[in-house]
Amino acid sequence: MRILIVEDDHQQAENLARLLETMGNSVLFRTDPVQGLAAFRDEEFDLTILDMRMPGIDGLTILKRALELRPDSRIVILTAFGTIDTAVEAMKRGAFDYLVKPVDPERLKQILGLTADANRLSRMAGLSAPAGPEPNDFIALSPAMQRVRDLIRRVAAMNTTVLIHGETGTGKELVARAIHANSPRRQKAFIAVNCANLQGNLLESELFGHEKGAFTGADSRKLGKFELASGGTLFLDEVGEIPLELQAKLLRAIQEQEIERLGGVKPVRVDVRLVSATNRDLEKCVEAGKFRQDLFYRLNVFPLTLPPLRRRRDEIGALADHFLQEWSEANGLMRMTLAPDALDWLKEQPWPGNIRELRNLLERAAIIDEDGTLTRDDLLRNGLESGDDDAPMMNGSGTPVEAEPLVHRLADQERGLISAALEKTHGNVVAAARDLGLPRRTFYDKLKKLGIEPARYRHP
Repeated sequence: MRILIVEDDHQQAENLARLLETMGNSVLFRTDPVQGLAAFRDEEFDLTILDMRMPGIDGLTILKRALELRPDSRIVILTAFGTIDTAVEAMKRGAFDYLVKPVDPERLKQILGLTADANRLSRMAGLSAPAGPEPNDFIALSPAMQRVRDLIRRVAAMNTTVLIHGETGTGKELVARAIHANSPRRQKAFIAVNCANLQGNLLESELFGHEKGAFTGADSRKLGKFELASGGTLFLDEVGEIPLELQAKLLRAIQEQEIERLGGVKPVRVDVRLVSATNRDLEKCVEAGKFRQDLFYRLNVFPLTLPPLRRRRDEIGALADHFLQEWSEANGLMRMTLAPDALDWLKEQPWPGNIRELRNLLERAAIIDEDGTLTRDDLLRNGLESGDDDAPMMNGSGTPVEAEPLVHRLADQERGLISAALEKTHGNVVAAARDLGLPRRTFYDKLKKLGIEPARYRHP
């Protein structure tokens, strides 16, 4: 490969060039950022390695100018260990990957391999590399998420069917959108369907459409999601919830790229790239007779597993900063920050609801915050853990929680959170469970255990 290095430290640039040359690459390096940008403009390179901290010009500015000159270029950011957040921001703006100084030869080989694969896939697909950044929430600092990101890049250029495995709240739809955004279909529609929200005729109509008069209430023809996504990507979330009687029709649609509307008499050709997601073990569902084996094999051509947040603790700080920035901008407020003790506390939590739970917690804490900095106490006052030793926390009836058994405290806290979620969703159980990052069955169990009636929250 032909590689350009833009690094103001002559010795570091020379050492990196020598290392790359021993790996069989042709290397040009420039220590002046202006000269480096000129070389980038005038010559073709398979890969550019760009230092983020250089005198006279900011690395993000060079990255922006470089991508304006050559939108299909692959640029790897070179950063010091203490400035990884800057590298994350660069990747949001279109950088291909990043390297931390001092450069690890094995990590460098990995990036060279990814670059070669991306170039090959782009040539096979007749495409340049996607110029746009990854979705804002897609933060990959842990080895597990870097692997996920790499797999997305490998499979996106193909038309392969993908099945995303992962716990509730791990960001499965975000990954599906990243696959679509980096695919040849990215100019066409991305259509998402949550298969758990609809059952029977409603789900069948949602997927395949219906003709006028197909069932009671079908007053006109409706196009299904397969037709609406034709030419683009169809994302089936919670695909394990599709009833058995509908699975045969879905299998035919995948195999034949052909659907038939409810009440229709002739097939309709479609062209969709199918991405599915599940938080269930579909192989066990197959063994239990609840999911068709042939459909599972069709969906699971390229499996992709997302790690839970408890295995990505090093990314919690970056995710929290992003969510707080997003929330502050959406509400027209100054950017909120996270105190060190709050970050330490966040990293200690089990996060059964994963990233969705983290986002919801930070939003609730941001609402009650008064000084722009979230501390551990702000998070504790959010109702997820008993408070400080000095001021006793009160339950809904005004009784100090220290006077109650722990099980009662936890029940009161759960009841308060669930009631707030149902109030927000006007009694919609599925939406409330999603907001709290809980599986539906768990949520229903808690409603029964706590004696909460969702109907009370349904407003006329």
